[in-house]
Parts: sequence; C-alpha cells; structure tokens
Amino acid sequence: MSRKLAVVCLLLVLALPALSQRHENPQIATWEAKFDLDNELYPSYVLVMSGPNTRNSSTPGYYGDSSGLAEVWIVPSIPNAQVHVEVQIEGWTSLSEIDVTLPEAGKRYRVVPFLRYDFARLAETDQSIPATVTYTARVNGTDLGRDMLSIRVRSVNDVPFYASTSLSGEPQDLTPLFAGYVNESHTFIPKVLQEALKYKAINAFSGYQVDPAGVRLQVFAIWNVLQRRQLHYSNITTPSAVSPSGQVYSQAVRFIDQSIDSQQANCVDGSVLFASILYKIGIEPILVLMPGHMFVGYYLDADHKKFEFLETTMIGAGHQPGASNIAFSQWLHPVELSESWGQFVAAIQCANQVFEQEVRPAINQSKPQYKFIDIAKFRQAGINAIPRPVR
Repeated sequence: MSRKLAVVCLLLVLALPALSQRHENPQIATWEAKFDLDNELYPSYVLVMSGPNTRNSSTPGYYGDSSGLAEVWIVPSIPNAQVHVEVQIEGWTSLSEIDVTLPEAGKRYRVVPFLRYDFARLAETDQSIPATVTYTARVNGTDLGRDMLSIRVRSVNDVPFYASTSLSGEPQDLTPLFAGYVNESHTFIPKVLQEALKYKAINAFSGYQVDPAGVRLQVFAIWNVLQRRQLHYSNITTPSAVSPSGQVYSQAVRFIDQSIDSQQANCVDGSVLFASILYKIGIEPILVLMPGHMFVGYYLDADHKKFEFLETTMIGAGHQPGASNIAFSQWLHPVELSESWGQFVAAIQCANQVFEQEVRPAINQSKPQYKFIDIAKFRQAGINAIPRPVR
C-alpha cells in the first residue's frame, strides 16, 4: 500500500462515527454503553413514563430507573465494587449520575441513571433530530473511560407501541403509551363542553349522577359537537421515522388540538379525543386496541358493571350537521329523531359488534395484539397525560 493511500485510509477511519464498544480494564471491570428502543429516544415514552409510582426495578442485577433508556452494562472484577456512572444526552438532558455497589465479581449488571430531561423541549419536538449520548464510568475511584453513542430523537407524535426485542432480551408491550395522549386537561375541552350545552342535547354534564341512558346522551352531545366542527376520518398513521432494525413498531398520533385544527383524525386520534373529553366530565373511558385499529369505550355506570363502545371513524360518514344548525328542542328538533343521533347509534352498534365478535374472545384468550386500556387504572398506575404546550 502506498503511503498516500495509507494516509487516506487513516483519515477515513478517523471520520467514522463513534460506536459503542466494550471497554476493558481486567483488574477493575469491563463495561459497555447501551441505548434501548433501537437507539432512538421517543419523547412520548419519556413524558408518559416519567411519573409511574415505582421506577425502581426489582429485576436482579438491575440498578436504577426501570423506565430508563441509557444503560451501562458492567462486569466488575472485584466484589462490592463501588460504581459511579454518568450519562448526558447533549441538548436533551443535564448531566445525570448514579452510584451503586455491585456485590459479585464476574457478574454482569445493568446500571441505569435517572436522566434529568428537558421535558419542555421533548414536548415541543415535532420532527426527528439526531443527538449524542455521552457515558462515563468509574469503579472504586478508577476512571474506566468515556463512550459516545449516536441516537435519534423522534417526534413527540410518534408512539412506540411494541418492541420485538429490547436490552432486557424480552419483547416489550408499550401500548399503555396510548393513554398518554388522553389529556383531560387540554384547553380545547372546555370549548367542546360549552358548545354542547349551547346546542341543548343535554342541560348539564353530570357524569354518573344519571342513569345509563343519561350517560349515553352526554356522549352523544360530544359526538354532535365534533360533527358540527366537521371532524373527518383520516388514515394517516405514518411516524416521523422508521426503526433502523425494524424491531420497534410505532405510529403517529395527533394531539387534540392537531385533530381539531386539521379537522382530521385517524382511529387512534379520534379515540383519544373522545376519551379525553369523557374523562374530564367524569365518564371513565376505555381504549380498545386490536390489529390495525382502535376504538373507544366507556362505562355506563359508576360501578363499571356496564360498558359500550363507539366507532369514532364513523363520525365523518354521511351528511354532517353544520355549526349553524339549530339547537335541539323537545318538540321542534328532538335528539332521537335527528340524523346525528342515528349516525351515533350506528357507530355504537358497529363497535359493540366488533368487540363481542372479535375483541372479547381474543382478550379472553390473552392474544397480545388485543388490549383493553382502562384510562382510570393507568392514571392510578402513574401513566401521565403528555403535556401540550399552549400555542
């Protein structure tokens, strides 16, 4: 090889991006830097999972944040090794650290700091952006060096709902993340409730203080307002990027204001929109997930003995009542004789049929593609609503 060619090759090697590698100091420890979800940071995951009641893992050999993504795998050569790990994602977290004692020599441990994220920036991220993660490790005061990984930060609208593999070696069911798009505190909701009272399908939102028929009428009042706002079905679900390995499955979900402003909603968008409003008025909603589709459900009574479902994609089907249409009245324009009510009842019948014929049997058989996401239960478990910046 000529000297000139050798220099060119050397420059090419130096120009290659930094990759994770196994660091060795046999007298102290060996370690590797890792980042979960296919080296991609999903703001939706961080914003939803940062509030669960228990973030400390009970998994043997795992130390730190059970919902963490940036890990150090370390094998100490000595017992009771005092380990210090630091991680920082440039532009997205401040320096985050953890100190642990690893009891056994020769055993691999996973050490995962609680990252100090810039949550506001994550909530505003609407496209994919590259980022760099820096890791450092120290054992018994001895510096083991530094490592850097290149990752991609995804749009906050991207929802990873299943990972066929993970750093734990097991598949990950991430469907609870959909509950994060149910936002009962969104500023749009009071406007919907005010409009519903204006059109007089009901006189008040009273939750479960009425019978099941009264609960259903409150759901219709919301349906009718969204029809008057010309909300239509859109099947757009394409996320901002694709998993590099194809092992993490994700889809795009609109926030409430995005659905309203665009007058479009896919099946998930419409379901989380309805669920958000229902949860606000004290009617407890359910998200029903099945292969390639989602629809919303709700309990008809406070004891959760009765429930029914609604196919939100039908909200834009057929003739739509305009915002200028007259309000309902018992004698001149009764709810039950309106075209909007007939469409609402058809959407209930459609969803109920799908649930009874396909979803319920699949859930009873524990088929993993079918999920019954009870929003109140996930809120109790600490699943947050993703904060939506006021625009």
